[in-house]
Amino acid sequence: MLHLWVRATANWADERAFRAQLDPAFEPQVALWDDTFDMPYRCFRHQLRAIAQLNLSRVADAVVAAWDEIPDGALVAPVDDDDWFAPDVARTLERERAPHALGYVWTSSFLEVPIDLGHRLYLARRALFPRTPPRWLCTTNNYAAHKRPETELLLRSHTIASEHFAGADAARVVRLDRRLSVMNRTLASKTSLGFLKPAIRRGTLLRKLRRYRELYAAPPSHPDLDWCRPYLQMMSDLMRELHVK
Repeated sequence: MLHLWVRATANWADERAFRAQLDPAFEPQVALWDDTFDMPYRCFRHQLRAIAQLNLSRVADAVVAAWDEIPDGALVAPVDDDDWFAPDVARTLERERAPHALGYVWTSSFLEVPIDLGHRLYLARRALFPRTPPRWLCTTNNYAAHKRPETELLLRSHTIASEHFAGADAARVVRLDRRLSVMNRTLASKTSLGFLKPAIRRGTLLRKLRRYRELYAAPPSHPDLDWCRPYLQMMSDLMRELHVK
């Protein structure tokens, strides 16, 4: 049984709880969102979470569990609260099981609009030269590891997992040439809204809105991602519900 572990998330369902959890450094971005759109930031994120929950519920032979509910030794695939898995990810990992494997990693797939000019140039380079390696071997939800004391940090942080999976532990990692997940970097993600960077402007936010509507209206970017069509449609519908004040 594969355990799907949703990393720490805010309480999007309750306004008071959300405000109590909100990082003061991110308050200006949330305020800009709420001043720009008729759907509050919290409500938009709540809808994203609902789409992701539906996706996780459709993964065969897997269970969504809190960290403390997962038994030691179980195979864990970490995920943020707005990202998706292929419905056969658990069965694929079961077929590829190796007795002494520390973990498993597969091809990263992203739904995103460039964050800034540097990111746009990086994506253009990868489009022109597909063999350009990603910055991180492990991204948000393209890997799994067995729950042990020495793997907790790996499962909590994709950057730490990348260091181990590409370094000292590389020989104990099974690499799969499959697209078994999607990182859904939405308009509402902290990186999209310029967290810890100069404040995003309303005009920039509206331009990104148009690009995100185009992104979700397009078909999957790769045949292996055909499974995510229902969630693309849900995201497209959600983006159409986002109206400018």
